[in-house]
Amino acid sequence: MAQATEERPRPSSSERALGMTWRLLILGVVMAALVVTLAQSLRVYFAQAKEMATLQQQIAQSKQEIASLDDQLTRWKDPAFVKAEARTRLGWVVPGETGYRVIGADGKPIGGDSTVLAPTKPNTGMWWQQMWGTVGVADAPAEEK
Repeated sequence: MAQATEERPRPSSSERALGMTWRLLILGVVMAALVVTLAQSLRVYFAQAKEMATLQQQIAQSKQEIASLDDQLTRWKDPAFVKAEARTRLGWVVPGETGYRVIGADGKPIGGDSTVLAPTKPNTGMWWQQMWGTVGVADAPAEEK
């Protein structure tokens, strides 16, 4: 019993400081590992948030473009609109009407679709080359203004 009651020697202050330093060092390493892990996760989170915002903007633009194209499609289904476009772009007239074109000072027609109404240069190639040229023109219609 005498040995059980003996007191253990108390560690000196330098030994306690050394033990405290090791604990702080381990705590620092653990905290640094957590910071690195969280920093990587936050970087990925912000990159994905930026990408989502960009994609949502693209979706909104696509929906707007689809709505515009649907509107054009419904207009082209209207026979009155098609007639008006043919009259404007191609210079067509209804039987019984007199068609006319206003020519500017430069000799080019004013109004209508100038790419369709403008006179073309005479093609001196063979007939099949001329025909193939019209196929190329038909594949590239004039843009709407």
